[in-house]
Amino acid sequence: MFVAKDNYAKDYSYFLLALLAGIGIYLLLYYVFQKSTLKPYWTSKTDRIIIFFTLVAMLIFGINMSNRVDEEQPSFWVVNGNRWLTDVFASIIAFLFFYVLVSWIFKQWQKIQKIKSEKSIAELSLLKNQINPHFFFNTLNNLYSLIKKDPDTAQEYVLKLSEMMRFTIYKGKEKTVSLKEEINYLNNFIELQTARYHKNIEIDFKQEIGNPNHEIPPLLFIILLENSFKHGVESLLADAFIHIELTENESKIVFEIKNNFDADELSKTSGIGLKNLKERLLLLYPNRHKITITSRDNIYYTKLELSKI
Repeated sequence: MFVAKDNYAKDYSYFLLALLAGIGIYLLLYYVFQKSTLKPYWTSKTDRIIIFFTLVAMLIFGINMSNRVDEEQPSFWVVNGNRWLTDVFASIIAFLFFYVLVSWIFKQWQKIQKIKSEKSIAELSLLKNQINPHFFFNTLNNLYSLIKKDPDTAQEYVLKLSEMMRFTIYKGKEKTVSLKEEINYLNNFIELQTARYHKNIEIDFKQEIGNPNHEIPPLLFIILLENSFKHGVESLLADAFIHIELTENESKIVFEIKNNFDADELSKTSGIGLKNLKERLLLLYPNRHKITITSRDNIYYTKLELSKI
């Protein structure tokens, strides 16, 4: 059935009037919102919503008009008996809704990732705060013992403790520190700890560092070193040893520590230090670290591998 041209003209005129009325209403609302206390409620999202539904309405009108074309009459809009313009408008509408759906899913995914990231940062900050008091609580106890035994030497070690506290308080807040700074921190800790004990302790700290300025998260190795003193040296009356090896190359960093202990004197309680270290590693090096802990013949061995890749 053929539709008369005057009907087309009437439909188009109605459409144009509706479009002009919509534009007028939009401008009026925009003016009211911008000039009143309602301004915060008119955002770029409001504009996008209006534009989206306006486009959909125009496309639906286009589909309605194209469907009224007589397929049997020669027309630019009809090819091989098919109203191709209807298919074009329908495809555009489908694309718009698909785009909106995909955009919404992507934004939800971004929100979830942001929440996970903020959660990881908060957890990491909490773990750092747990490490610092845990370490200094033990160190101050060690220093107290040293002050009673050798007050003159204690003054020298107070300066070292001050340097360590400065590193922990200021550098510990940063995301990374250089390997050189971390090694200096470990050396100071070793000196403070060995000063506490009046017994023979064999300490060997080997370092094979390709790039001493390579950046790593602060306070990664101190827990393992602290445990070697607390659960190793402290449990032995004599012949205690701690062997440490730190290597760094282009692909990875490896920290190995081996110490002996007295199984009869070994504390049965486990501290929060090692647990915190493992949780930090999960946050800082996800799928890029490996920690191996073995105990055999009264020798405790720990190996921490950090992949740079």
